[in-house]
Amino acid sequence: MILHLLDRLESAGIEEMIVVSGYQHAKLLKLIEKRATIVFNPFYRVSGILGSFWAAREWLSGSPFLFTTADHFFHSSVLADCLKVKGELSVVVQTKKRYTREDAKVVIRSGSVARMGKEIPIAEAEGEFGGMALFGSRGSALFFQELESSFEKGGLNGYMMEILMSVSHRYALPVRYSTCRENSRIEIDSVHDLVAARRLAQLF
Repeated sequence: MILHLLDRLESAGIEEMIVVSGYQHAKLLKLIEKRATIVFNPFYRVSGILGSFWAAREWLSGSPFLFTTADHFFHSSVLADCLKVKGELSVVVQTKKRYTREDAKVVIRSGSVARMGKEIPIAEAEGEFGGMALFGSRGSALFFQELESSFEKGGLNGYMMEILMSVSHRYALPVRYSTCRENSRIEIDSVHDLVAARRLAQLF
C-alpha cells in the first residue's frame, strides 16, 4: 500500500515525500528509505493521526503540502483533481450511495465544506472525507498553530478534521474541496477491503 501511494505521488510530479512511521518502523525504513524522508513518531501507540502531524511539523509547518493517509487505494484522477483546487485549505470529498455512523461525513454549504465529522447525522451527509487534504502556506501555519493549542488542552487523540474546521471557523478560511466517485477510492481497514481494492485495481 505504501509503495502504491509513493507511485501515485511520483506520477503526479511530487518530488519530496515525507512518511511518518510508527508500527514496524524498521521494515518501512528498509523498504522506502531511498524514496522518501521517514520520520518516526515515538507516540504512535498512544496517539492518533494528530501525533503524526506533530512529528512532521518541522518539515511541514508554514509550507504548502499535500497530506494523505496511507490506508487507501485510489485512482490517479483523485490525486490530480485534489491538486487542482485553489485555496489555503482543501480536502477530497468522496460521494457514496450510503453512509454509516463511522464515516467521516461532510456537509457542503456555499461551495465549501461547512462541517466534517463522524457525529454528523447520516441524513445530512453529502460526502465522506477522502483521506487527502491540500494546504497552502498560511493554511499550513494556522493548522499547526491550532494543533498546538489543541494539544495544550489535552487533545492528543482528536481528529484532523476537527483541527481543519477549527482553523476554518477561527480565521474565516474556507475549506475548498474536490470530489471523487464511490468506485475511485477505497479505504482499507480489513481483509475484505483489501480484496475489494484488488478487484477495483483491475478496473483502473
